[in-house]
Amino acid sequence: MSLQKTEAVVLKVQKLGETSKILVLYSKKYGKIKVVAKGSRGLKSRFYGTLEPINHISIVYYLKDTRELQLLSQAEIVHPFNSIREDLTKYAVASVFCELIEQTQLQQPNPYLFHVLIDVLSQLDQAEKNILNYYFWFILKFLQISGFNPRLDYCQMCKTRQLKQDVSFSMADGSFTCAECSLPKSMNISVSPETIYFLQKLQHSSASNVGAIENPTAESCDTILLTFLQYHIEETKKLKSLKFLKHILNQHRV
Repeated sequence: MSLQKTEAVVLKVQKLGETSKILVLYSKKYGKIKVVAKGSRGLKSRFYGTLEPINHISIVYYLKDTRELQLLSQAEIVHPFNSIREDLTKYAVASVFCELIEQTQLQQPNPYLFHVLIDVLSQLDQAEKNILNYYFWFILKFLQISGFNPRLDYCQMCKTRQLKQDVSFSMADGSFTCAECSLPKSMNISVSPETIYFLQKLQHSSASNVGAIENPTAESCDTILLTFLQYHIEETKKLKSLKFLKHILNQHRV
């Protein structure tokens, strides 16, 4: 048994017995890990307020290779993302980030994914408008990291970037063909030029610039990205956080 120290984001929390919690964390050094935090529930706990979903924390835990559930020793908040916690729409968007990683990522570390997650949570925490842009941006980044990066810069047949009519987007490989080049295919969907141009901007933007990009076609973006994501990554078809986000958006238009 050895002591390990790393930064992590709390992806999921569940109760264990009367006083403890089991946490799924995405860590900077070790990827996805599961830990038990004994005596972590209750106002008098030394972990009170620290082990909440979406929190960015610094932890020390006991690692034993022969067990799946590790023992948490220490935890401190690096960033609580208070604005996310106080805004239901932001919280719903951030919950999608966390559940997407919790459901799909293996234990192997991916420092770049950890950086992307911290970056988008930090920017979402400060955001004042275009909240859904952060949701679309993270899905694009997650697709890239997972090896399914959509190819949105130009028509894959004639290489044109000037789109005047709806294009044909391929679920199979994430490319599109313009109206002049398109042939009917069963796994293709029609997408507007405005949607393609918006997604292009997101693909080439840092998280700090996401909120400044206006999106005239949010519903279309959601359809194309979710359909593509779920086509390639089976585990994403049953994300509870997506249903929660849709419910919030139906009540509060963003």
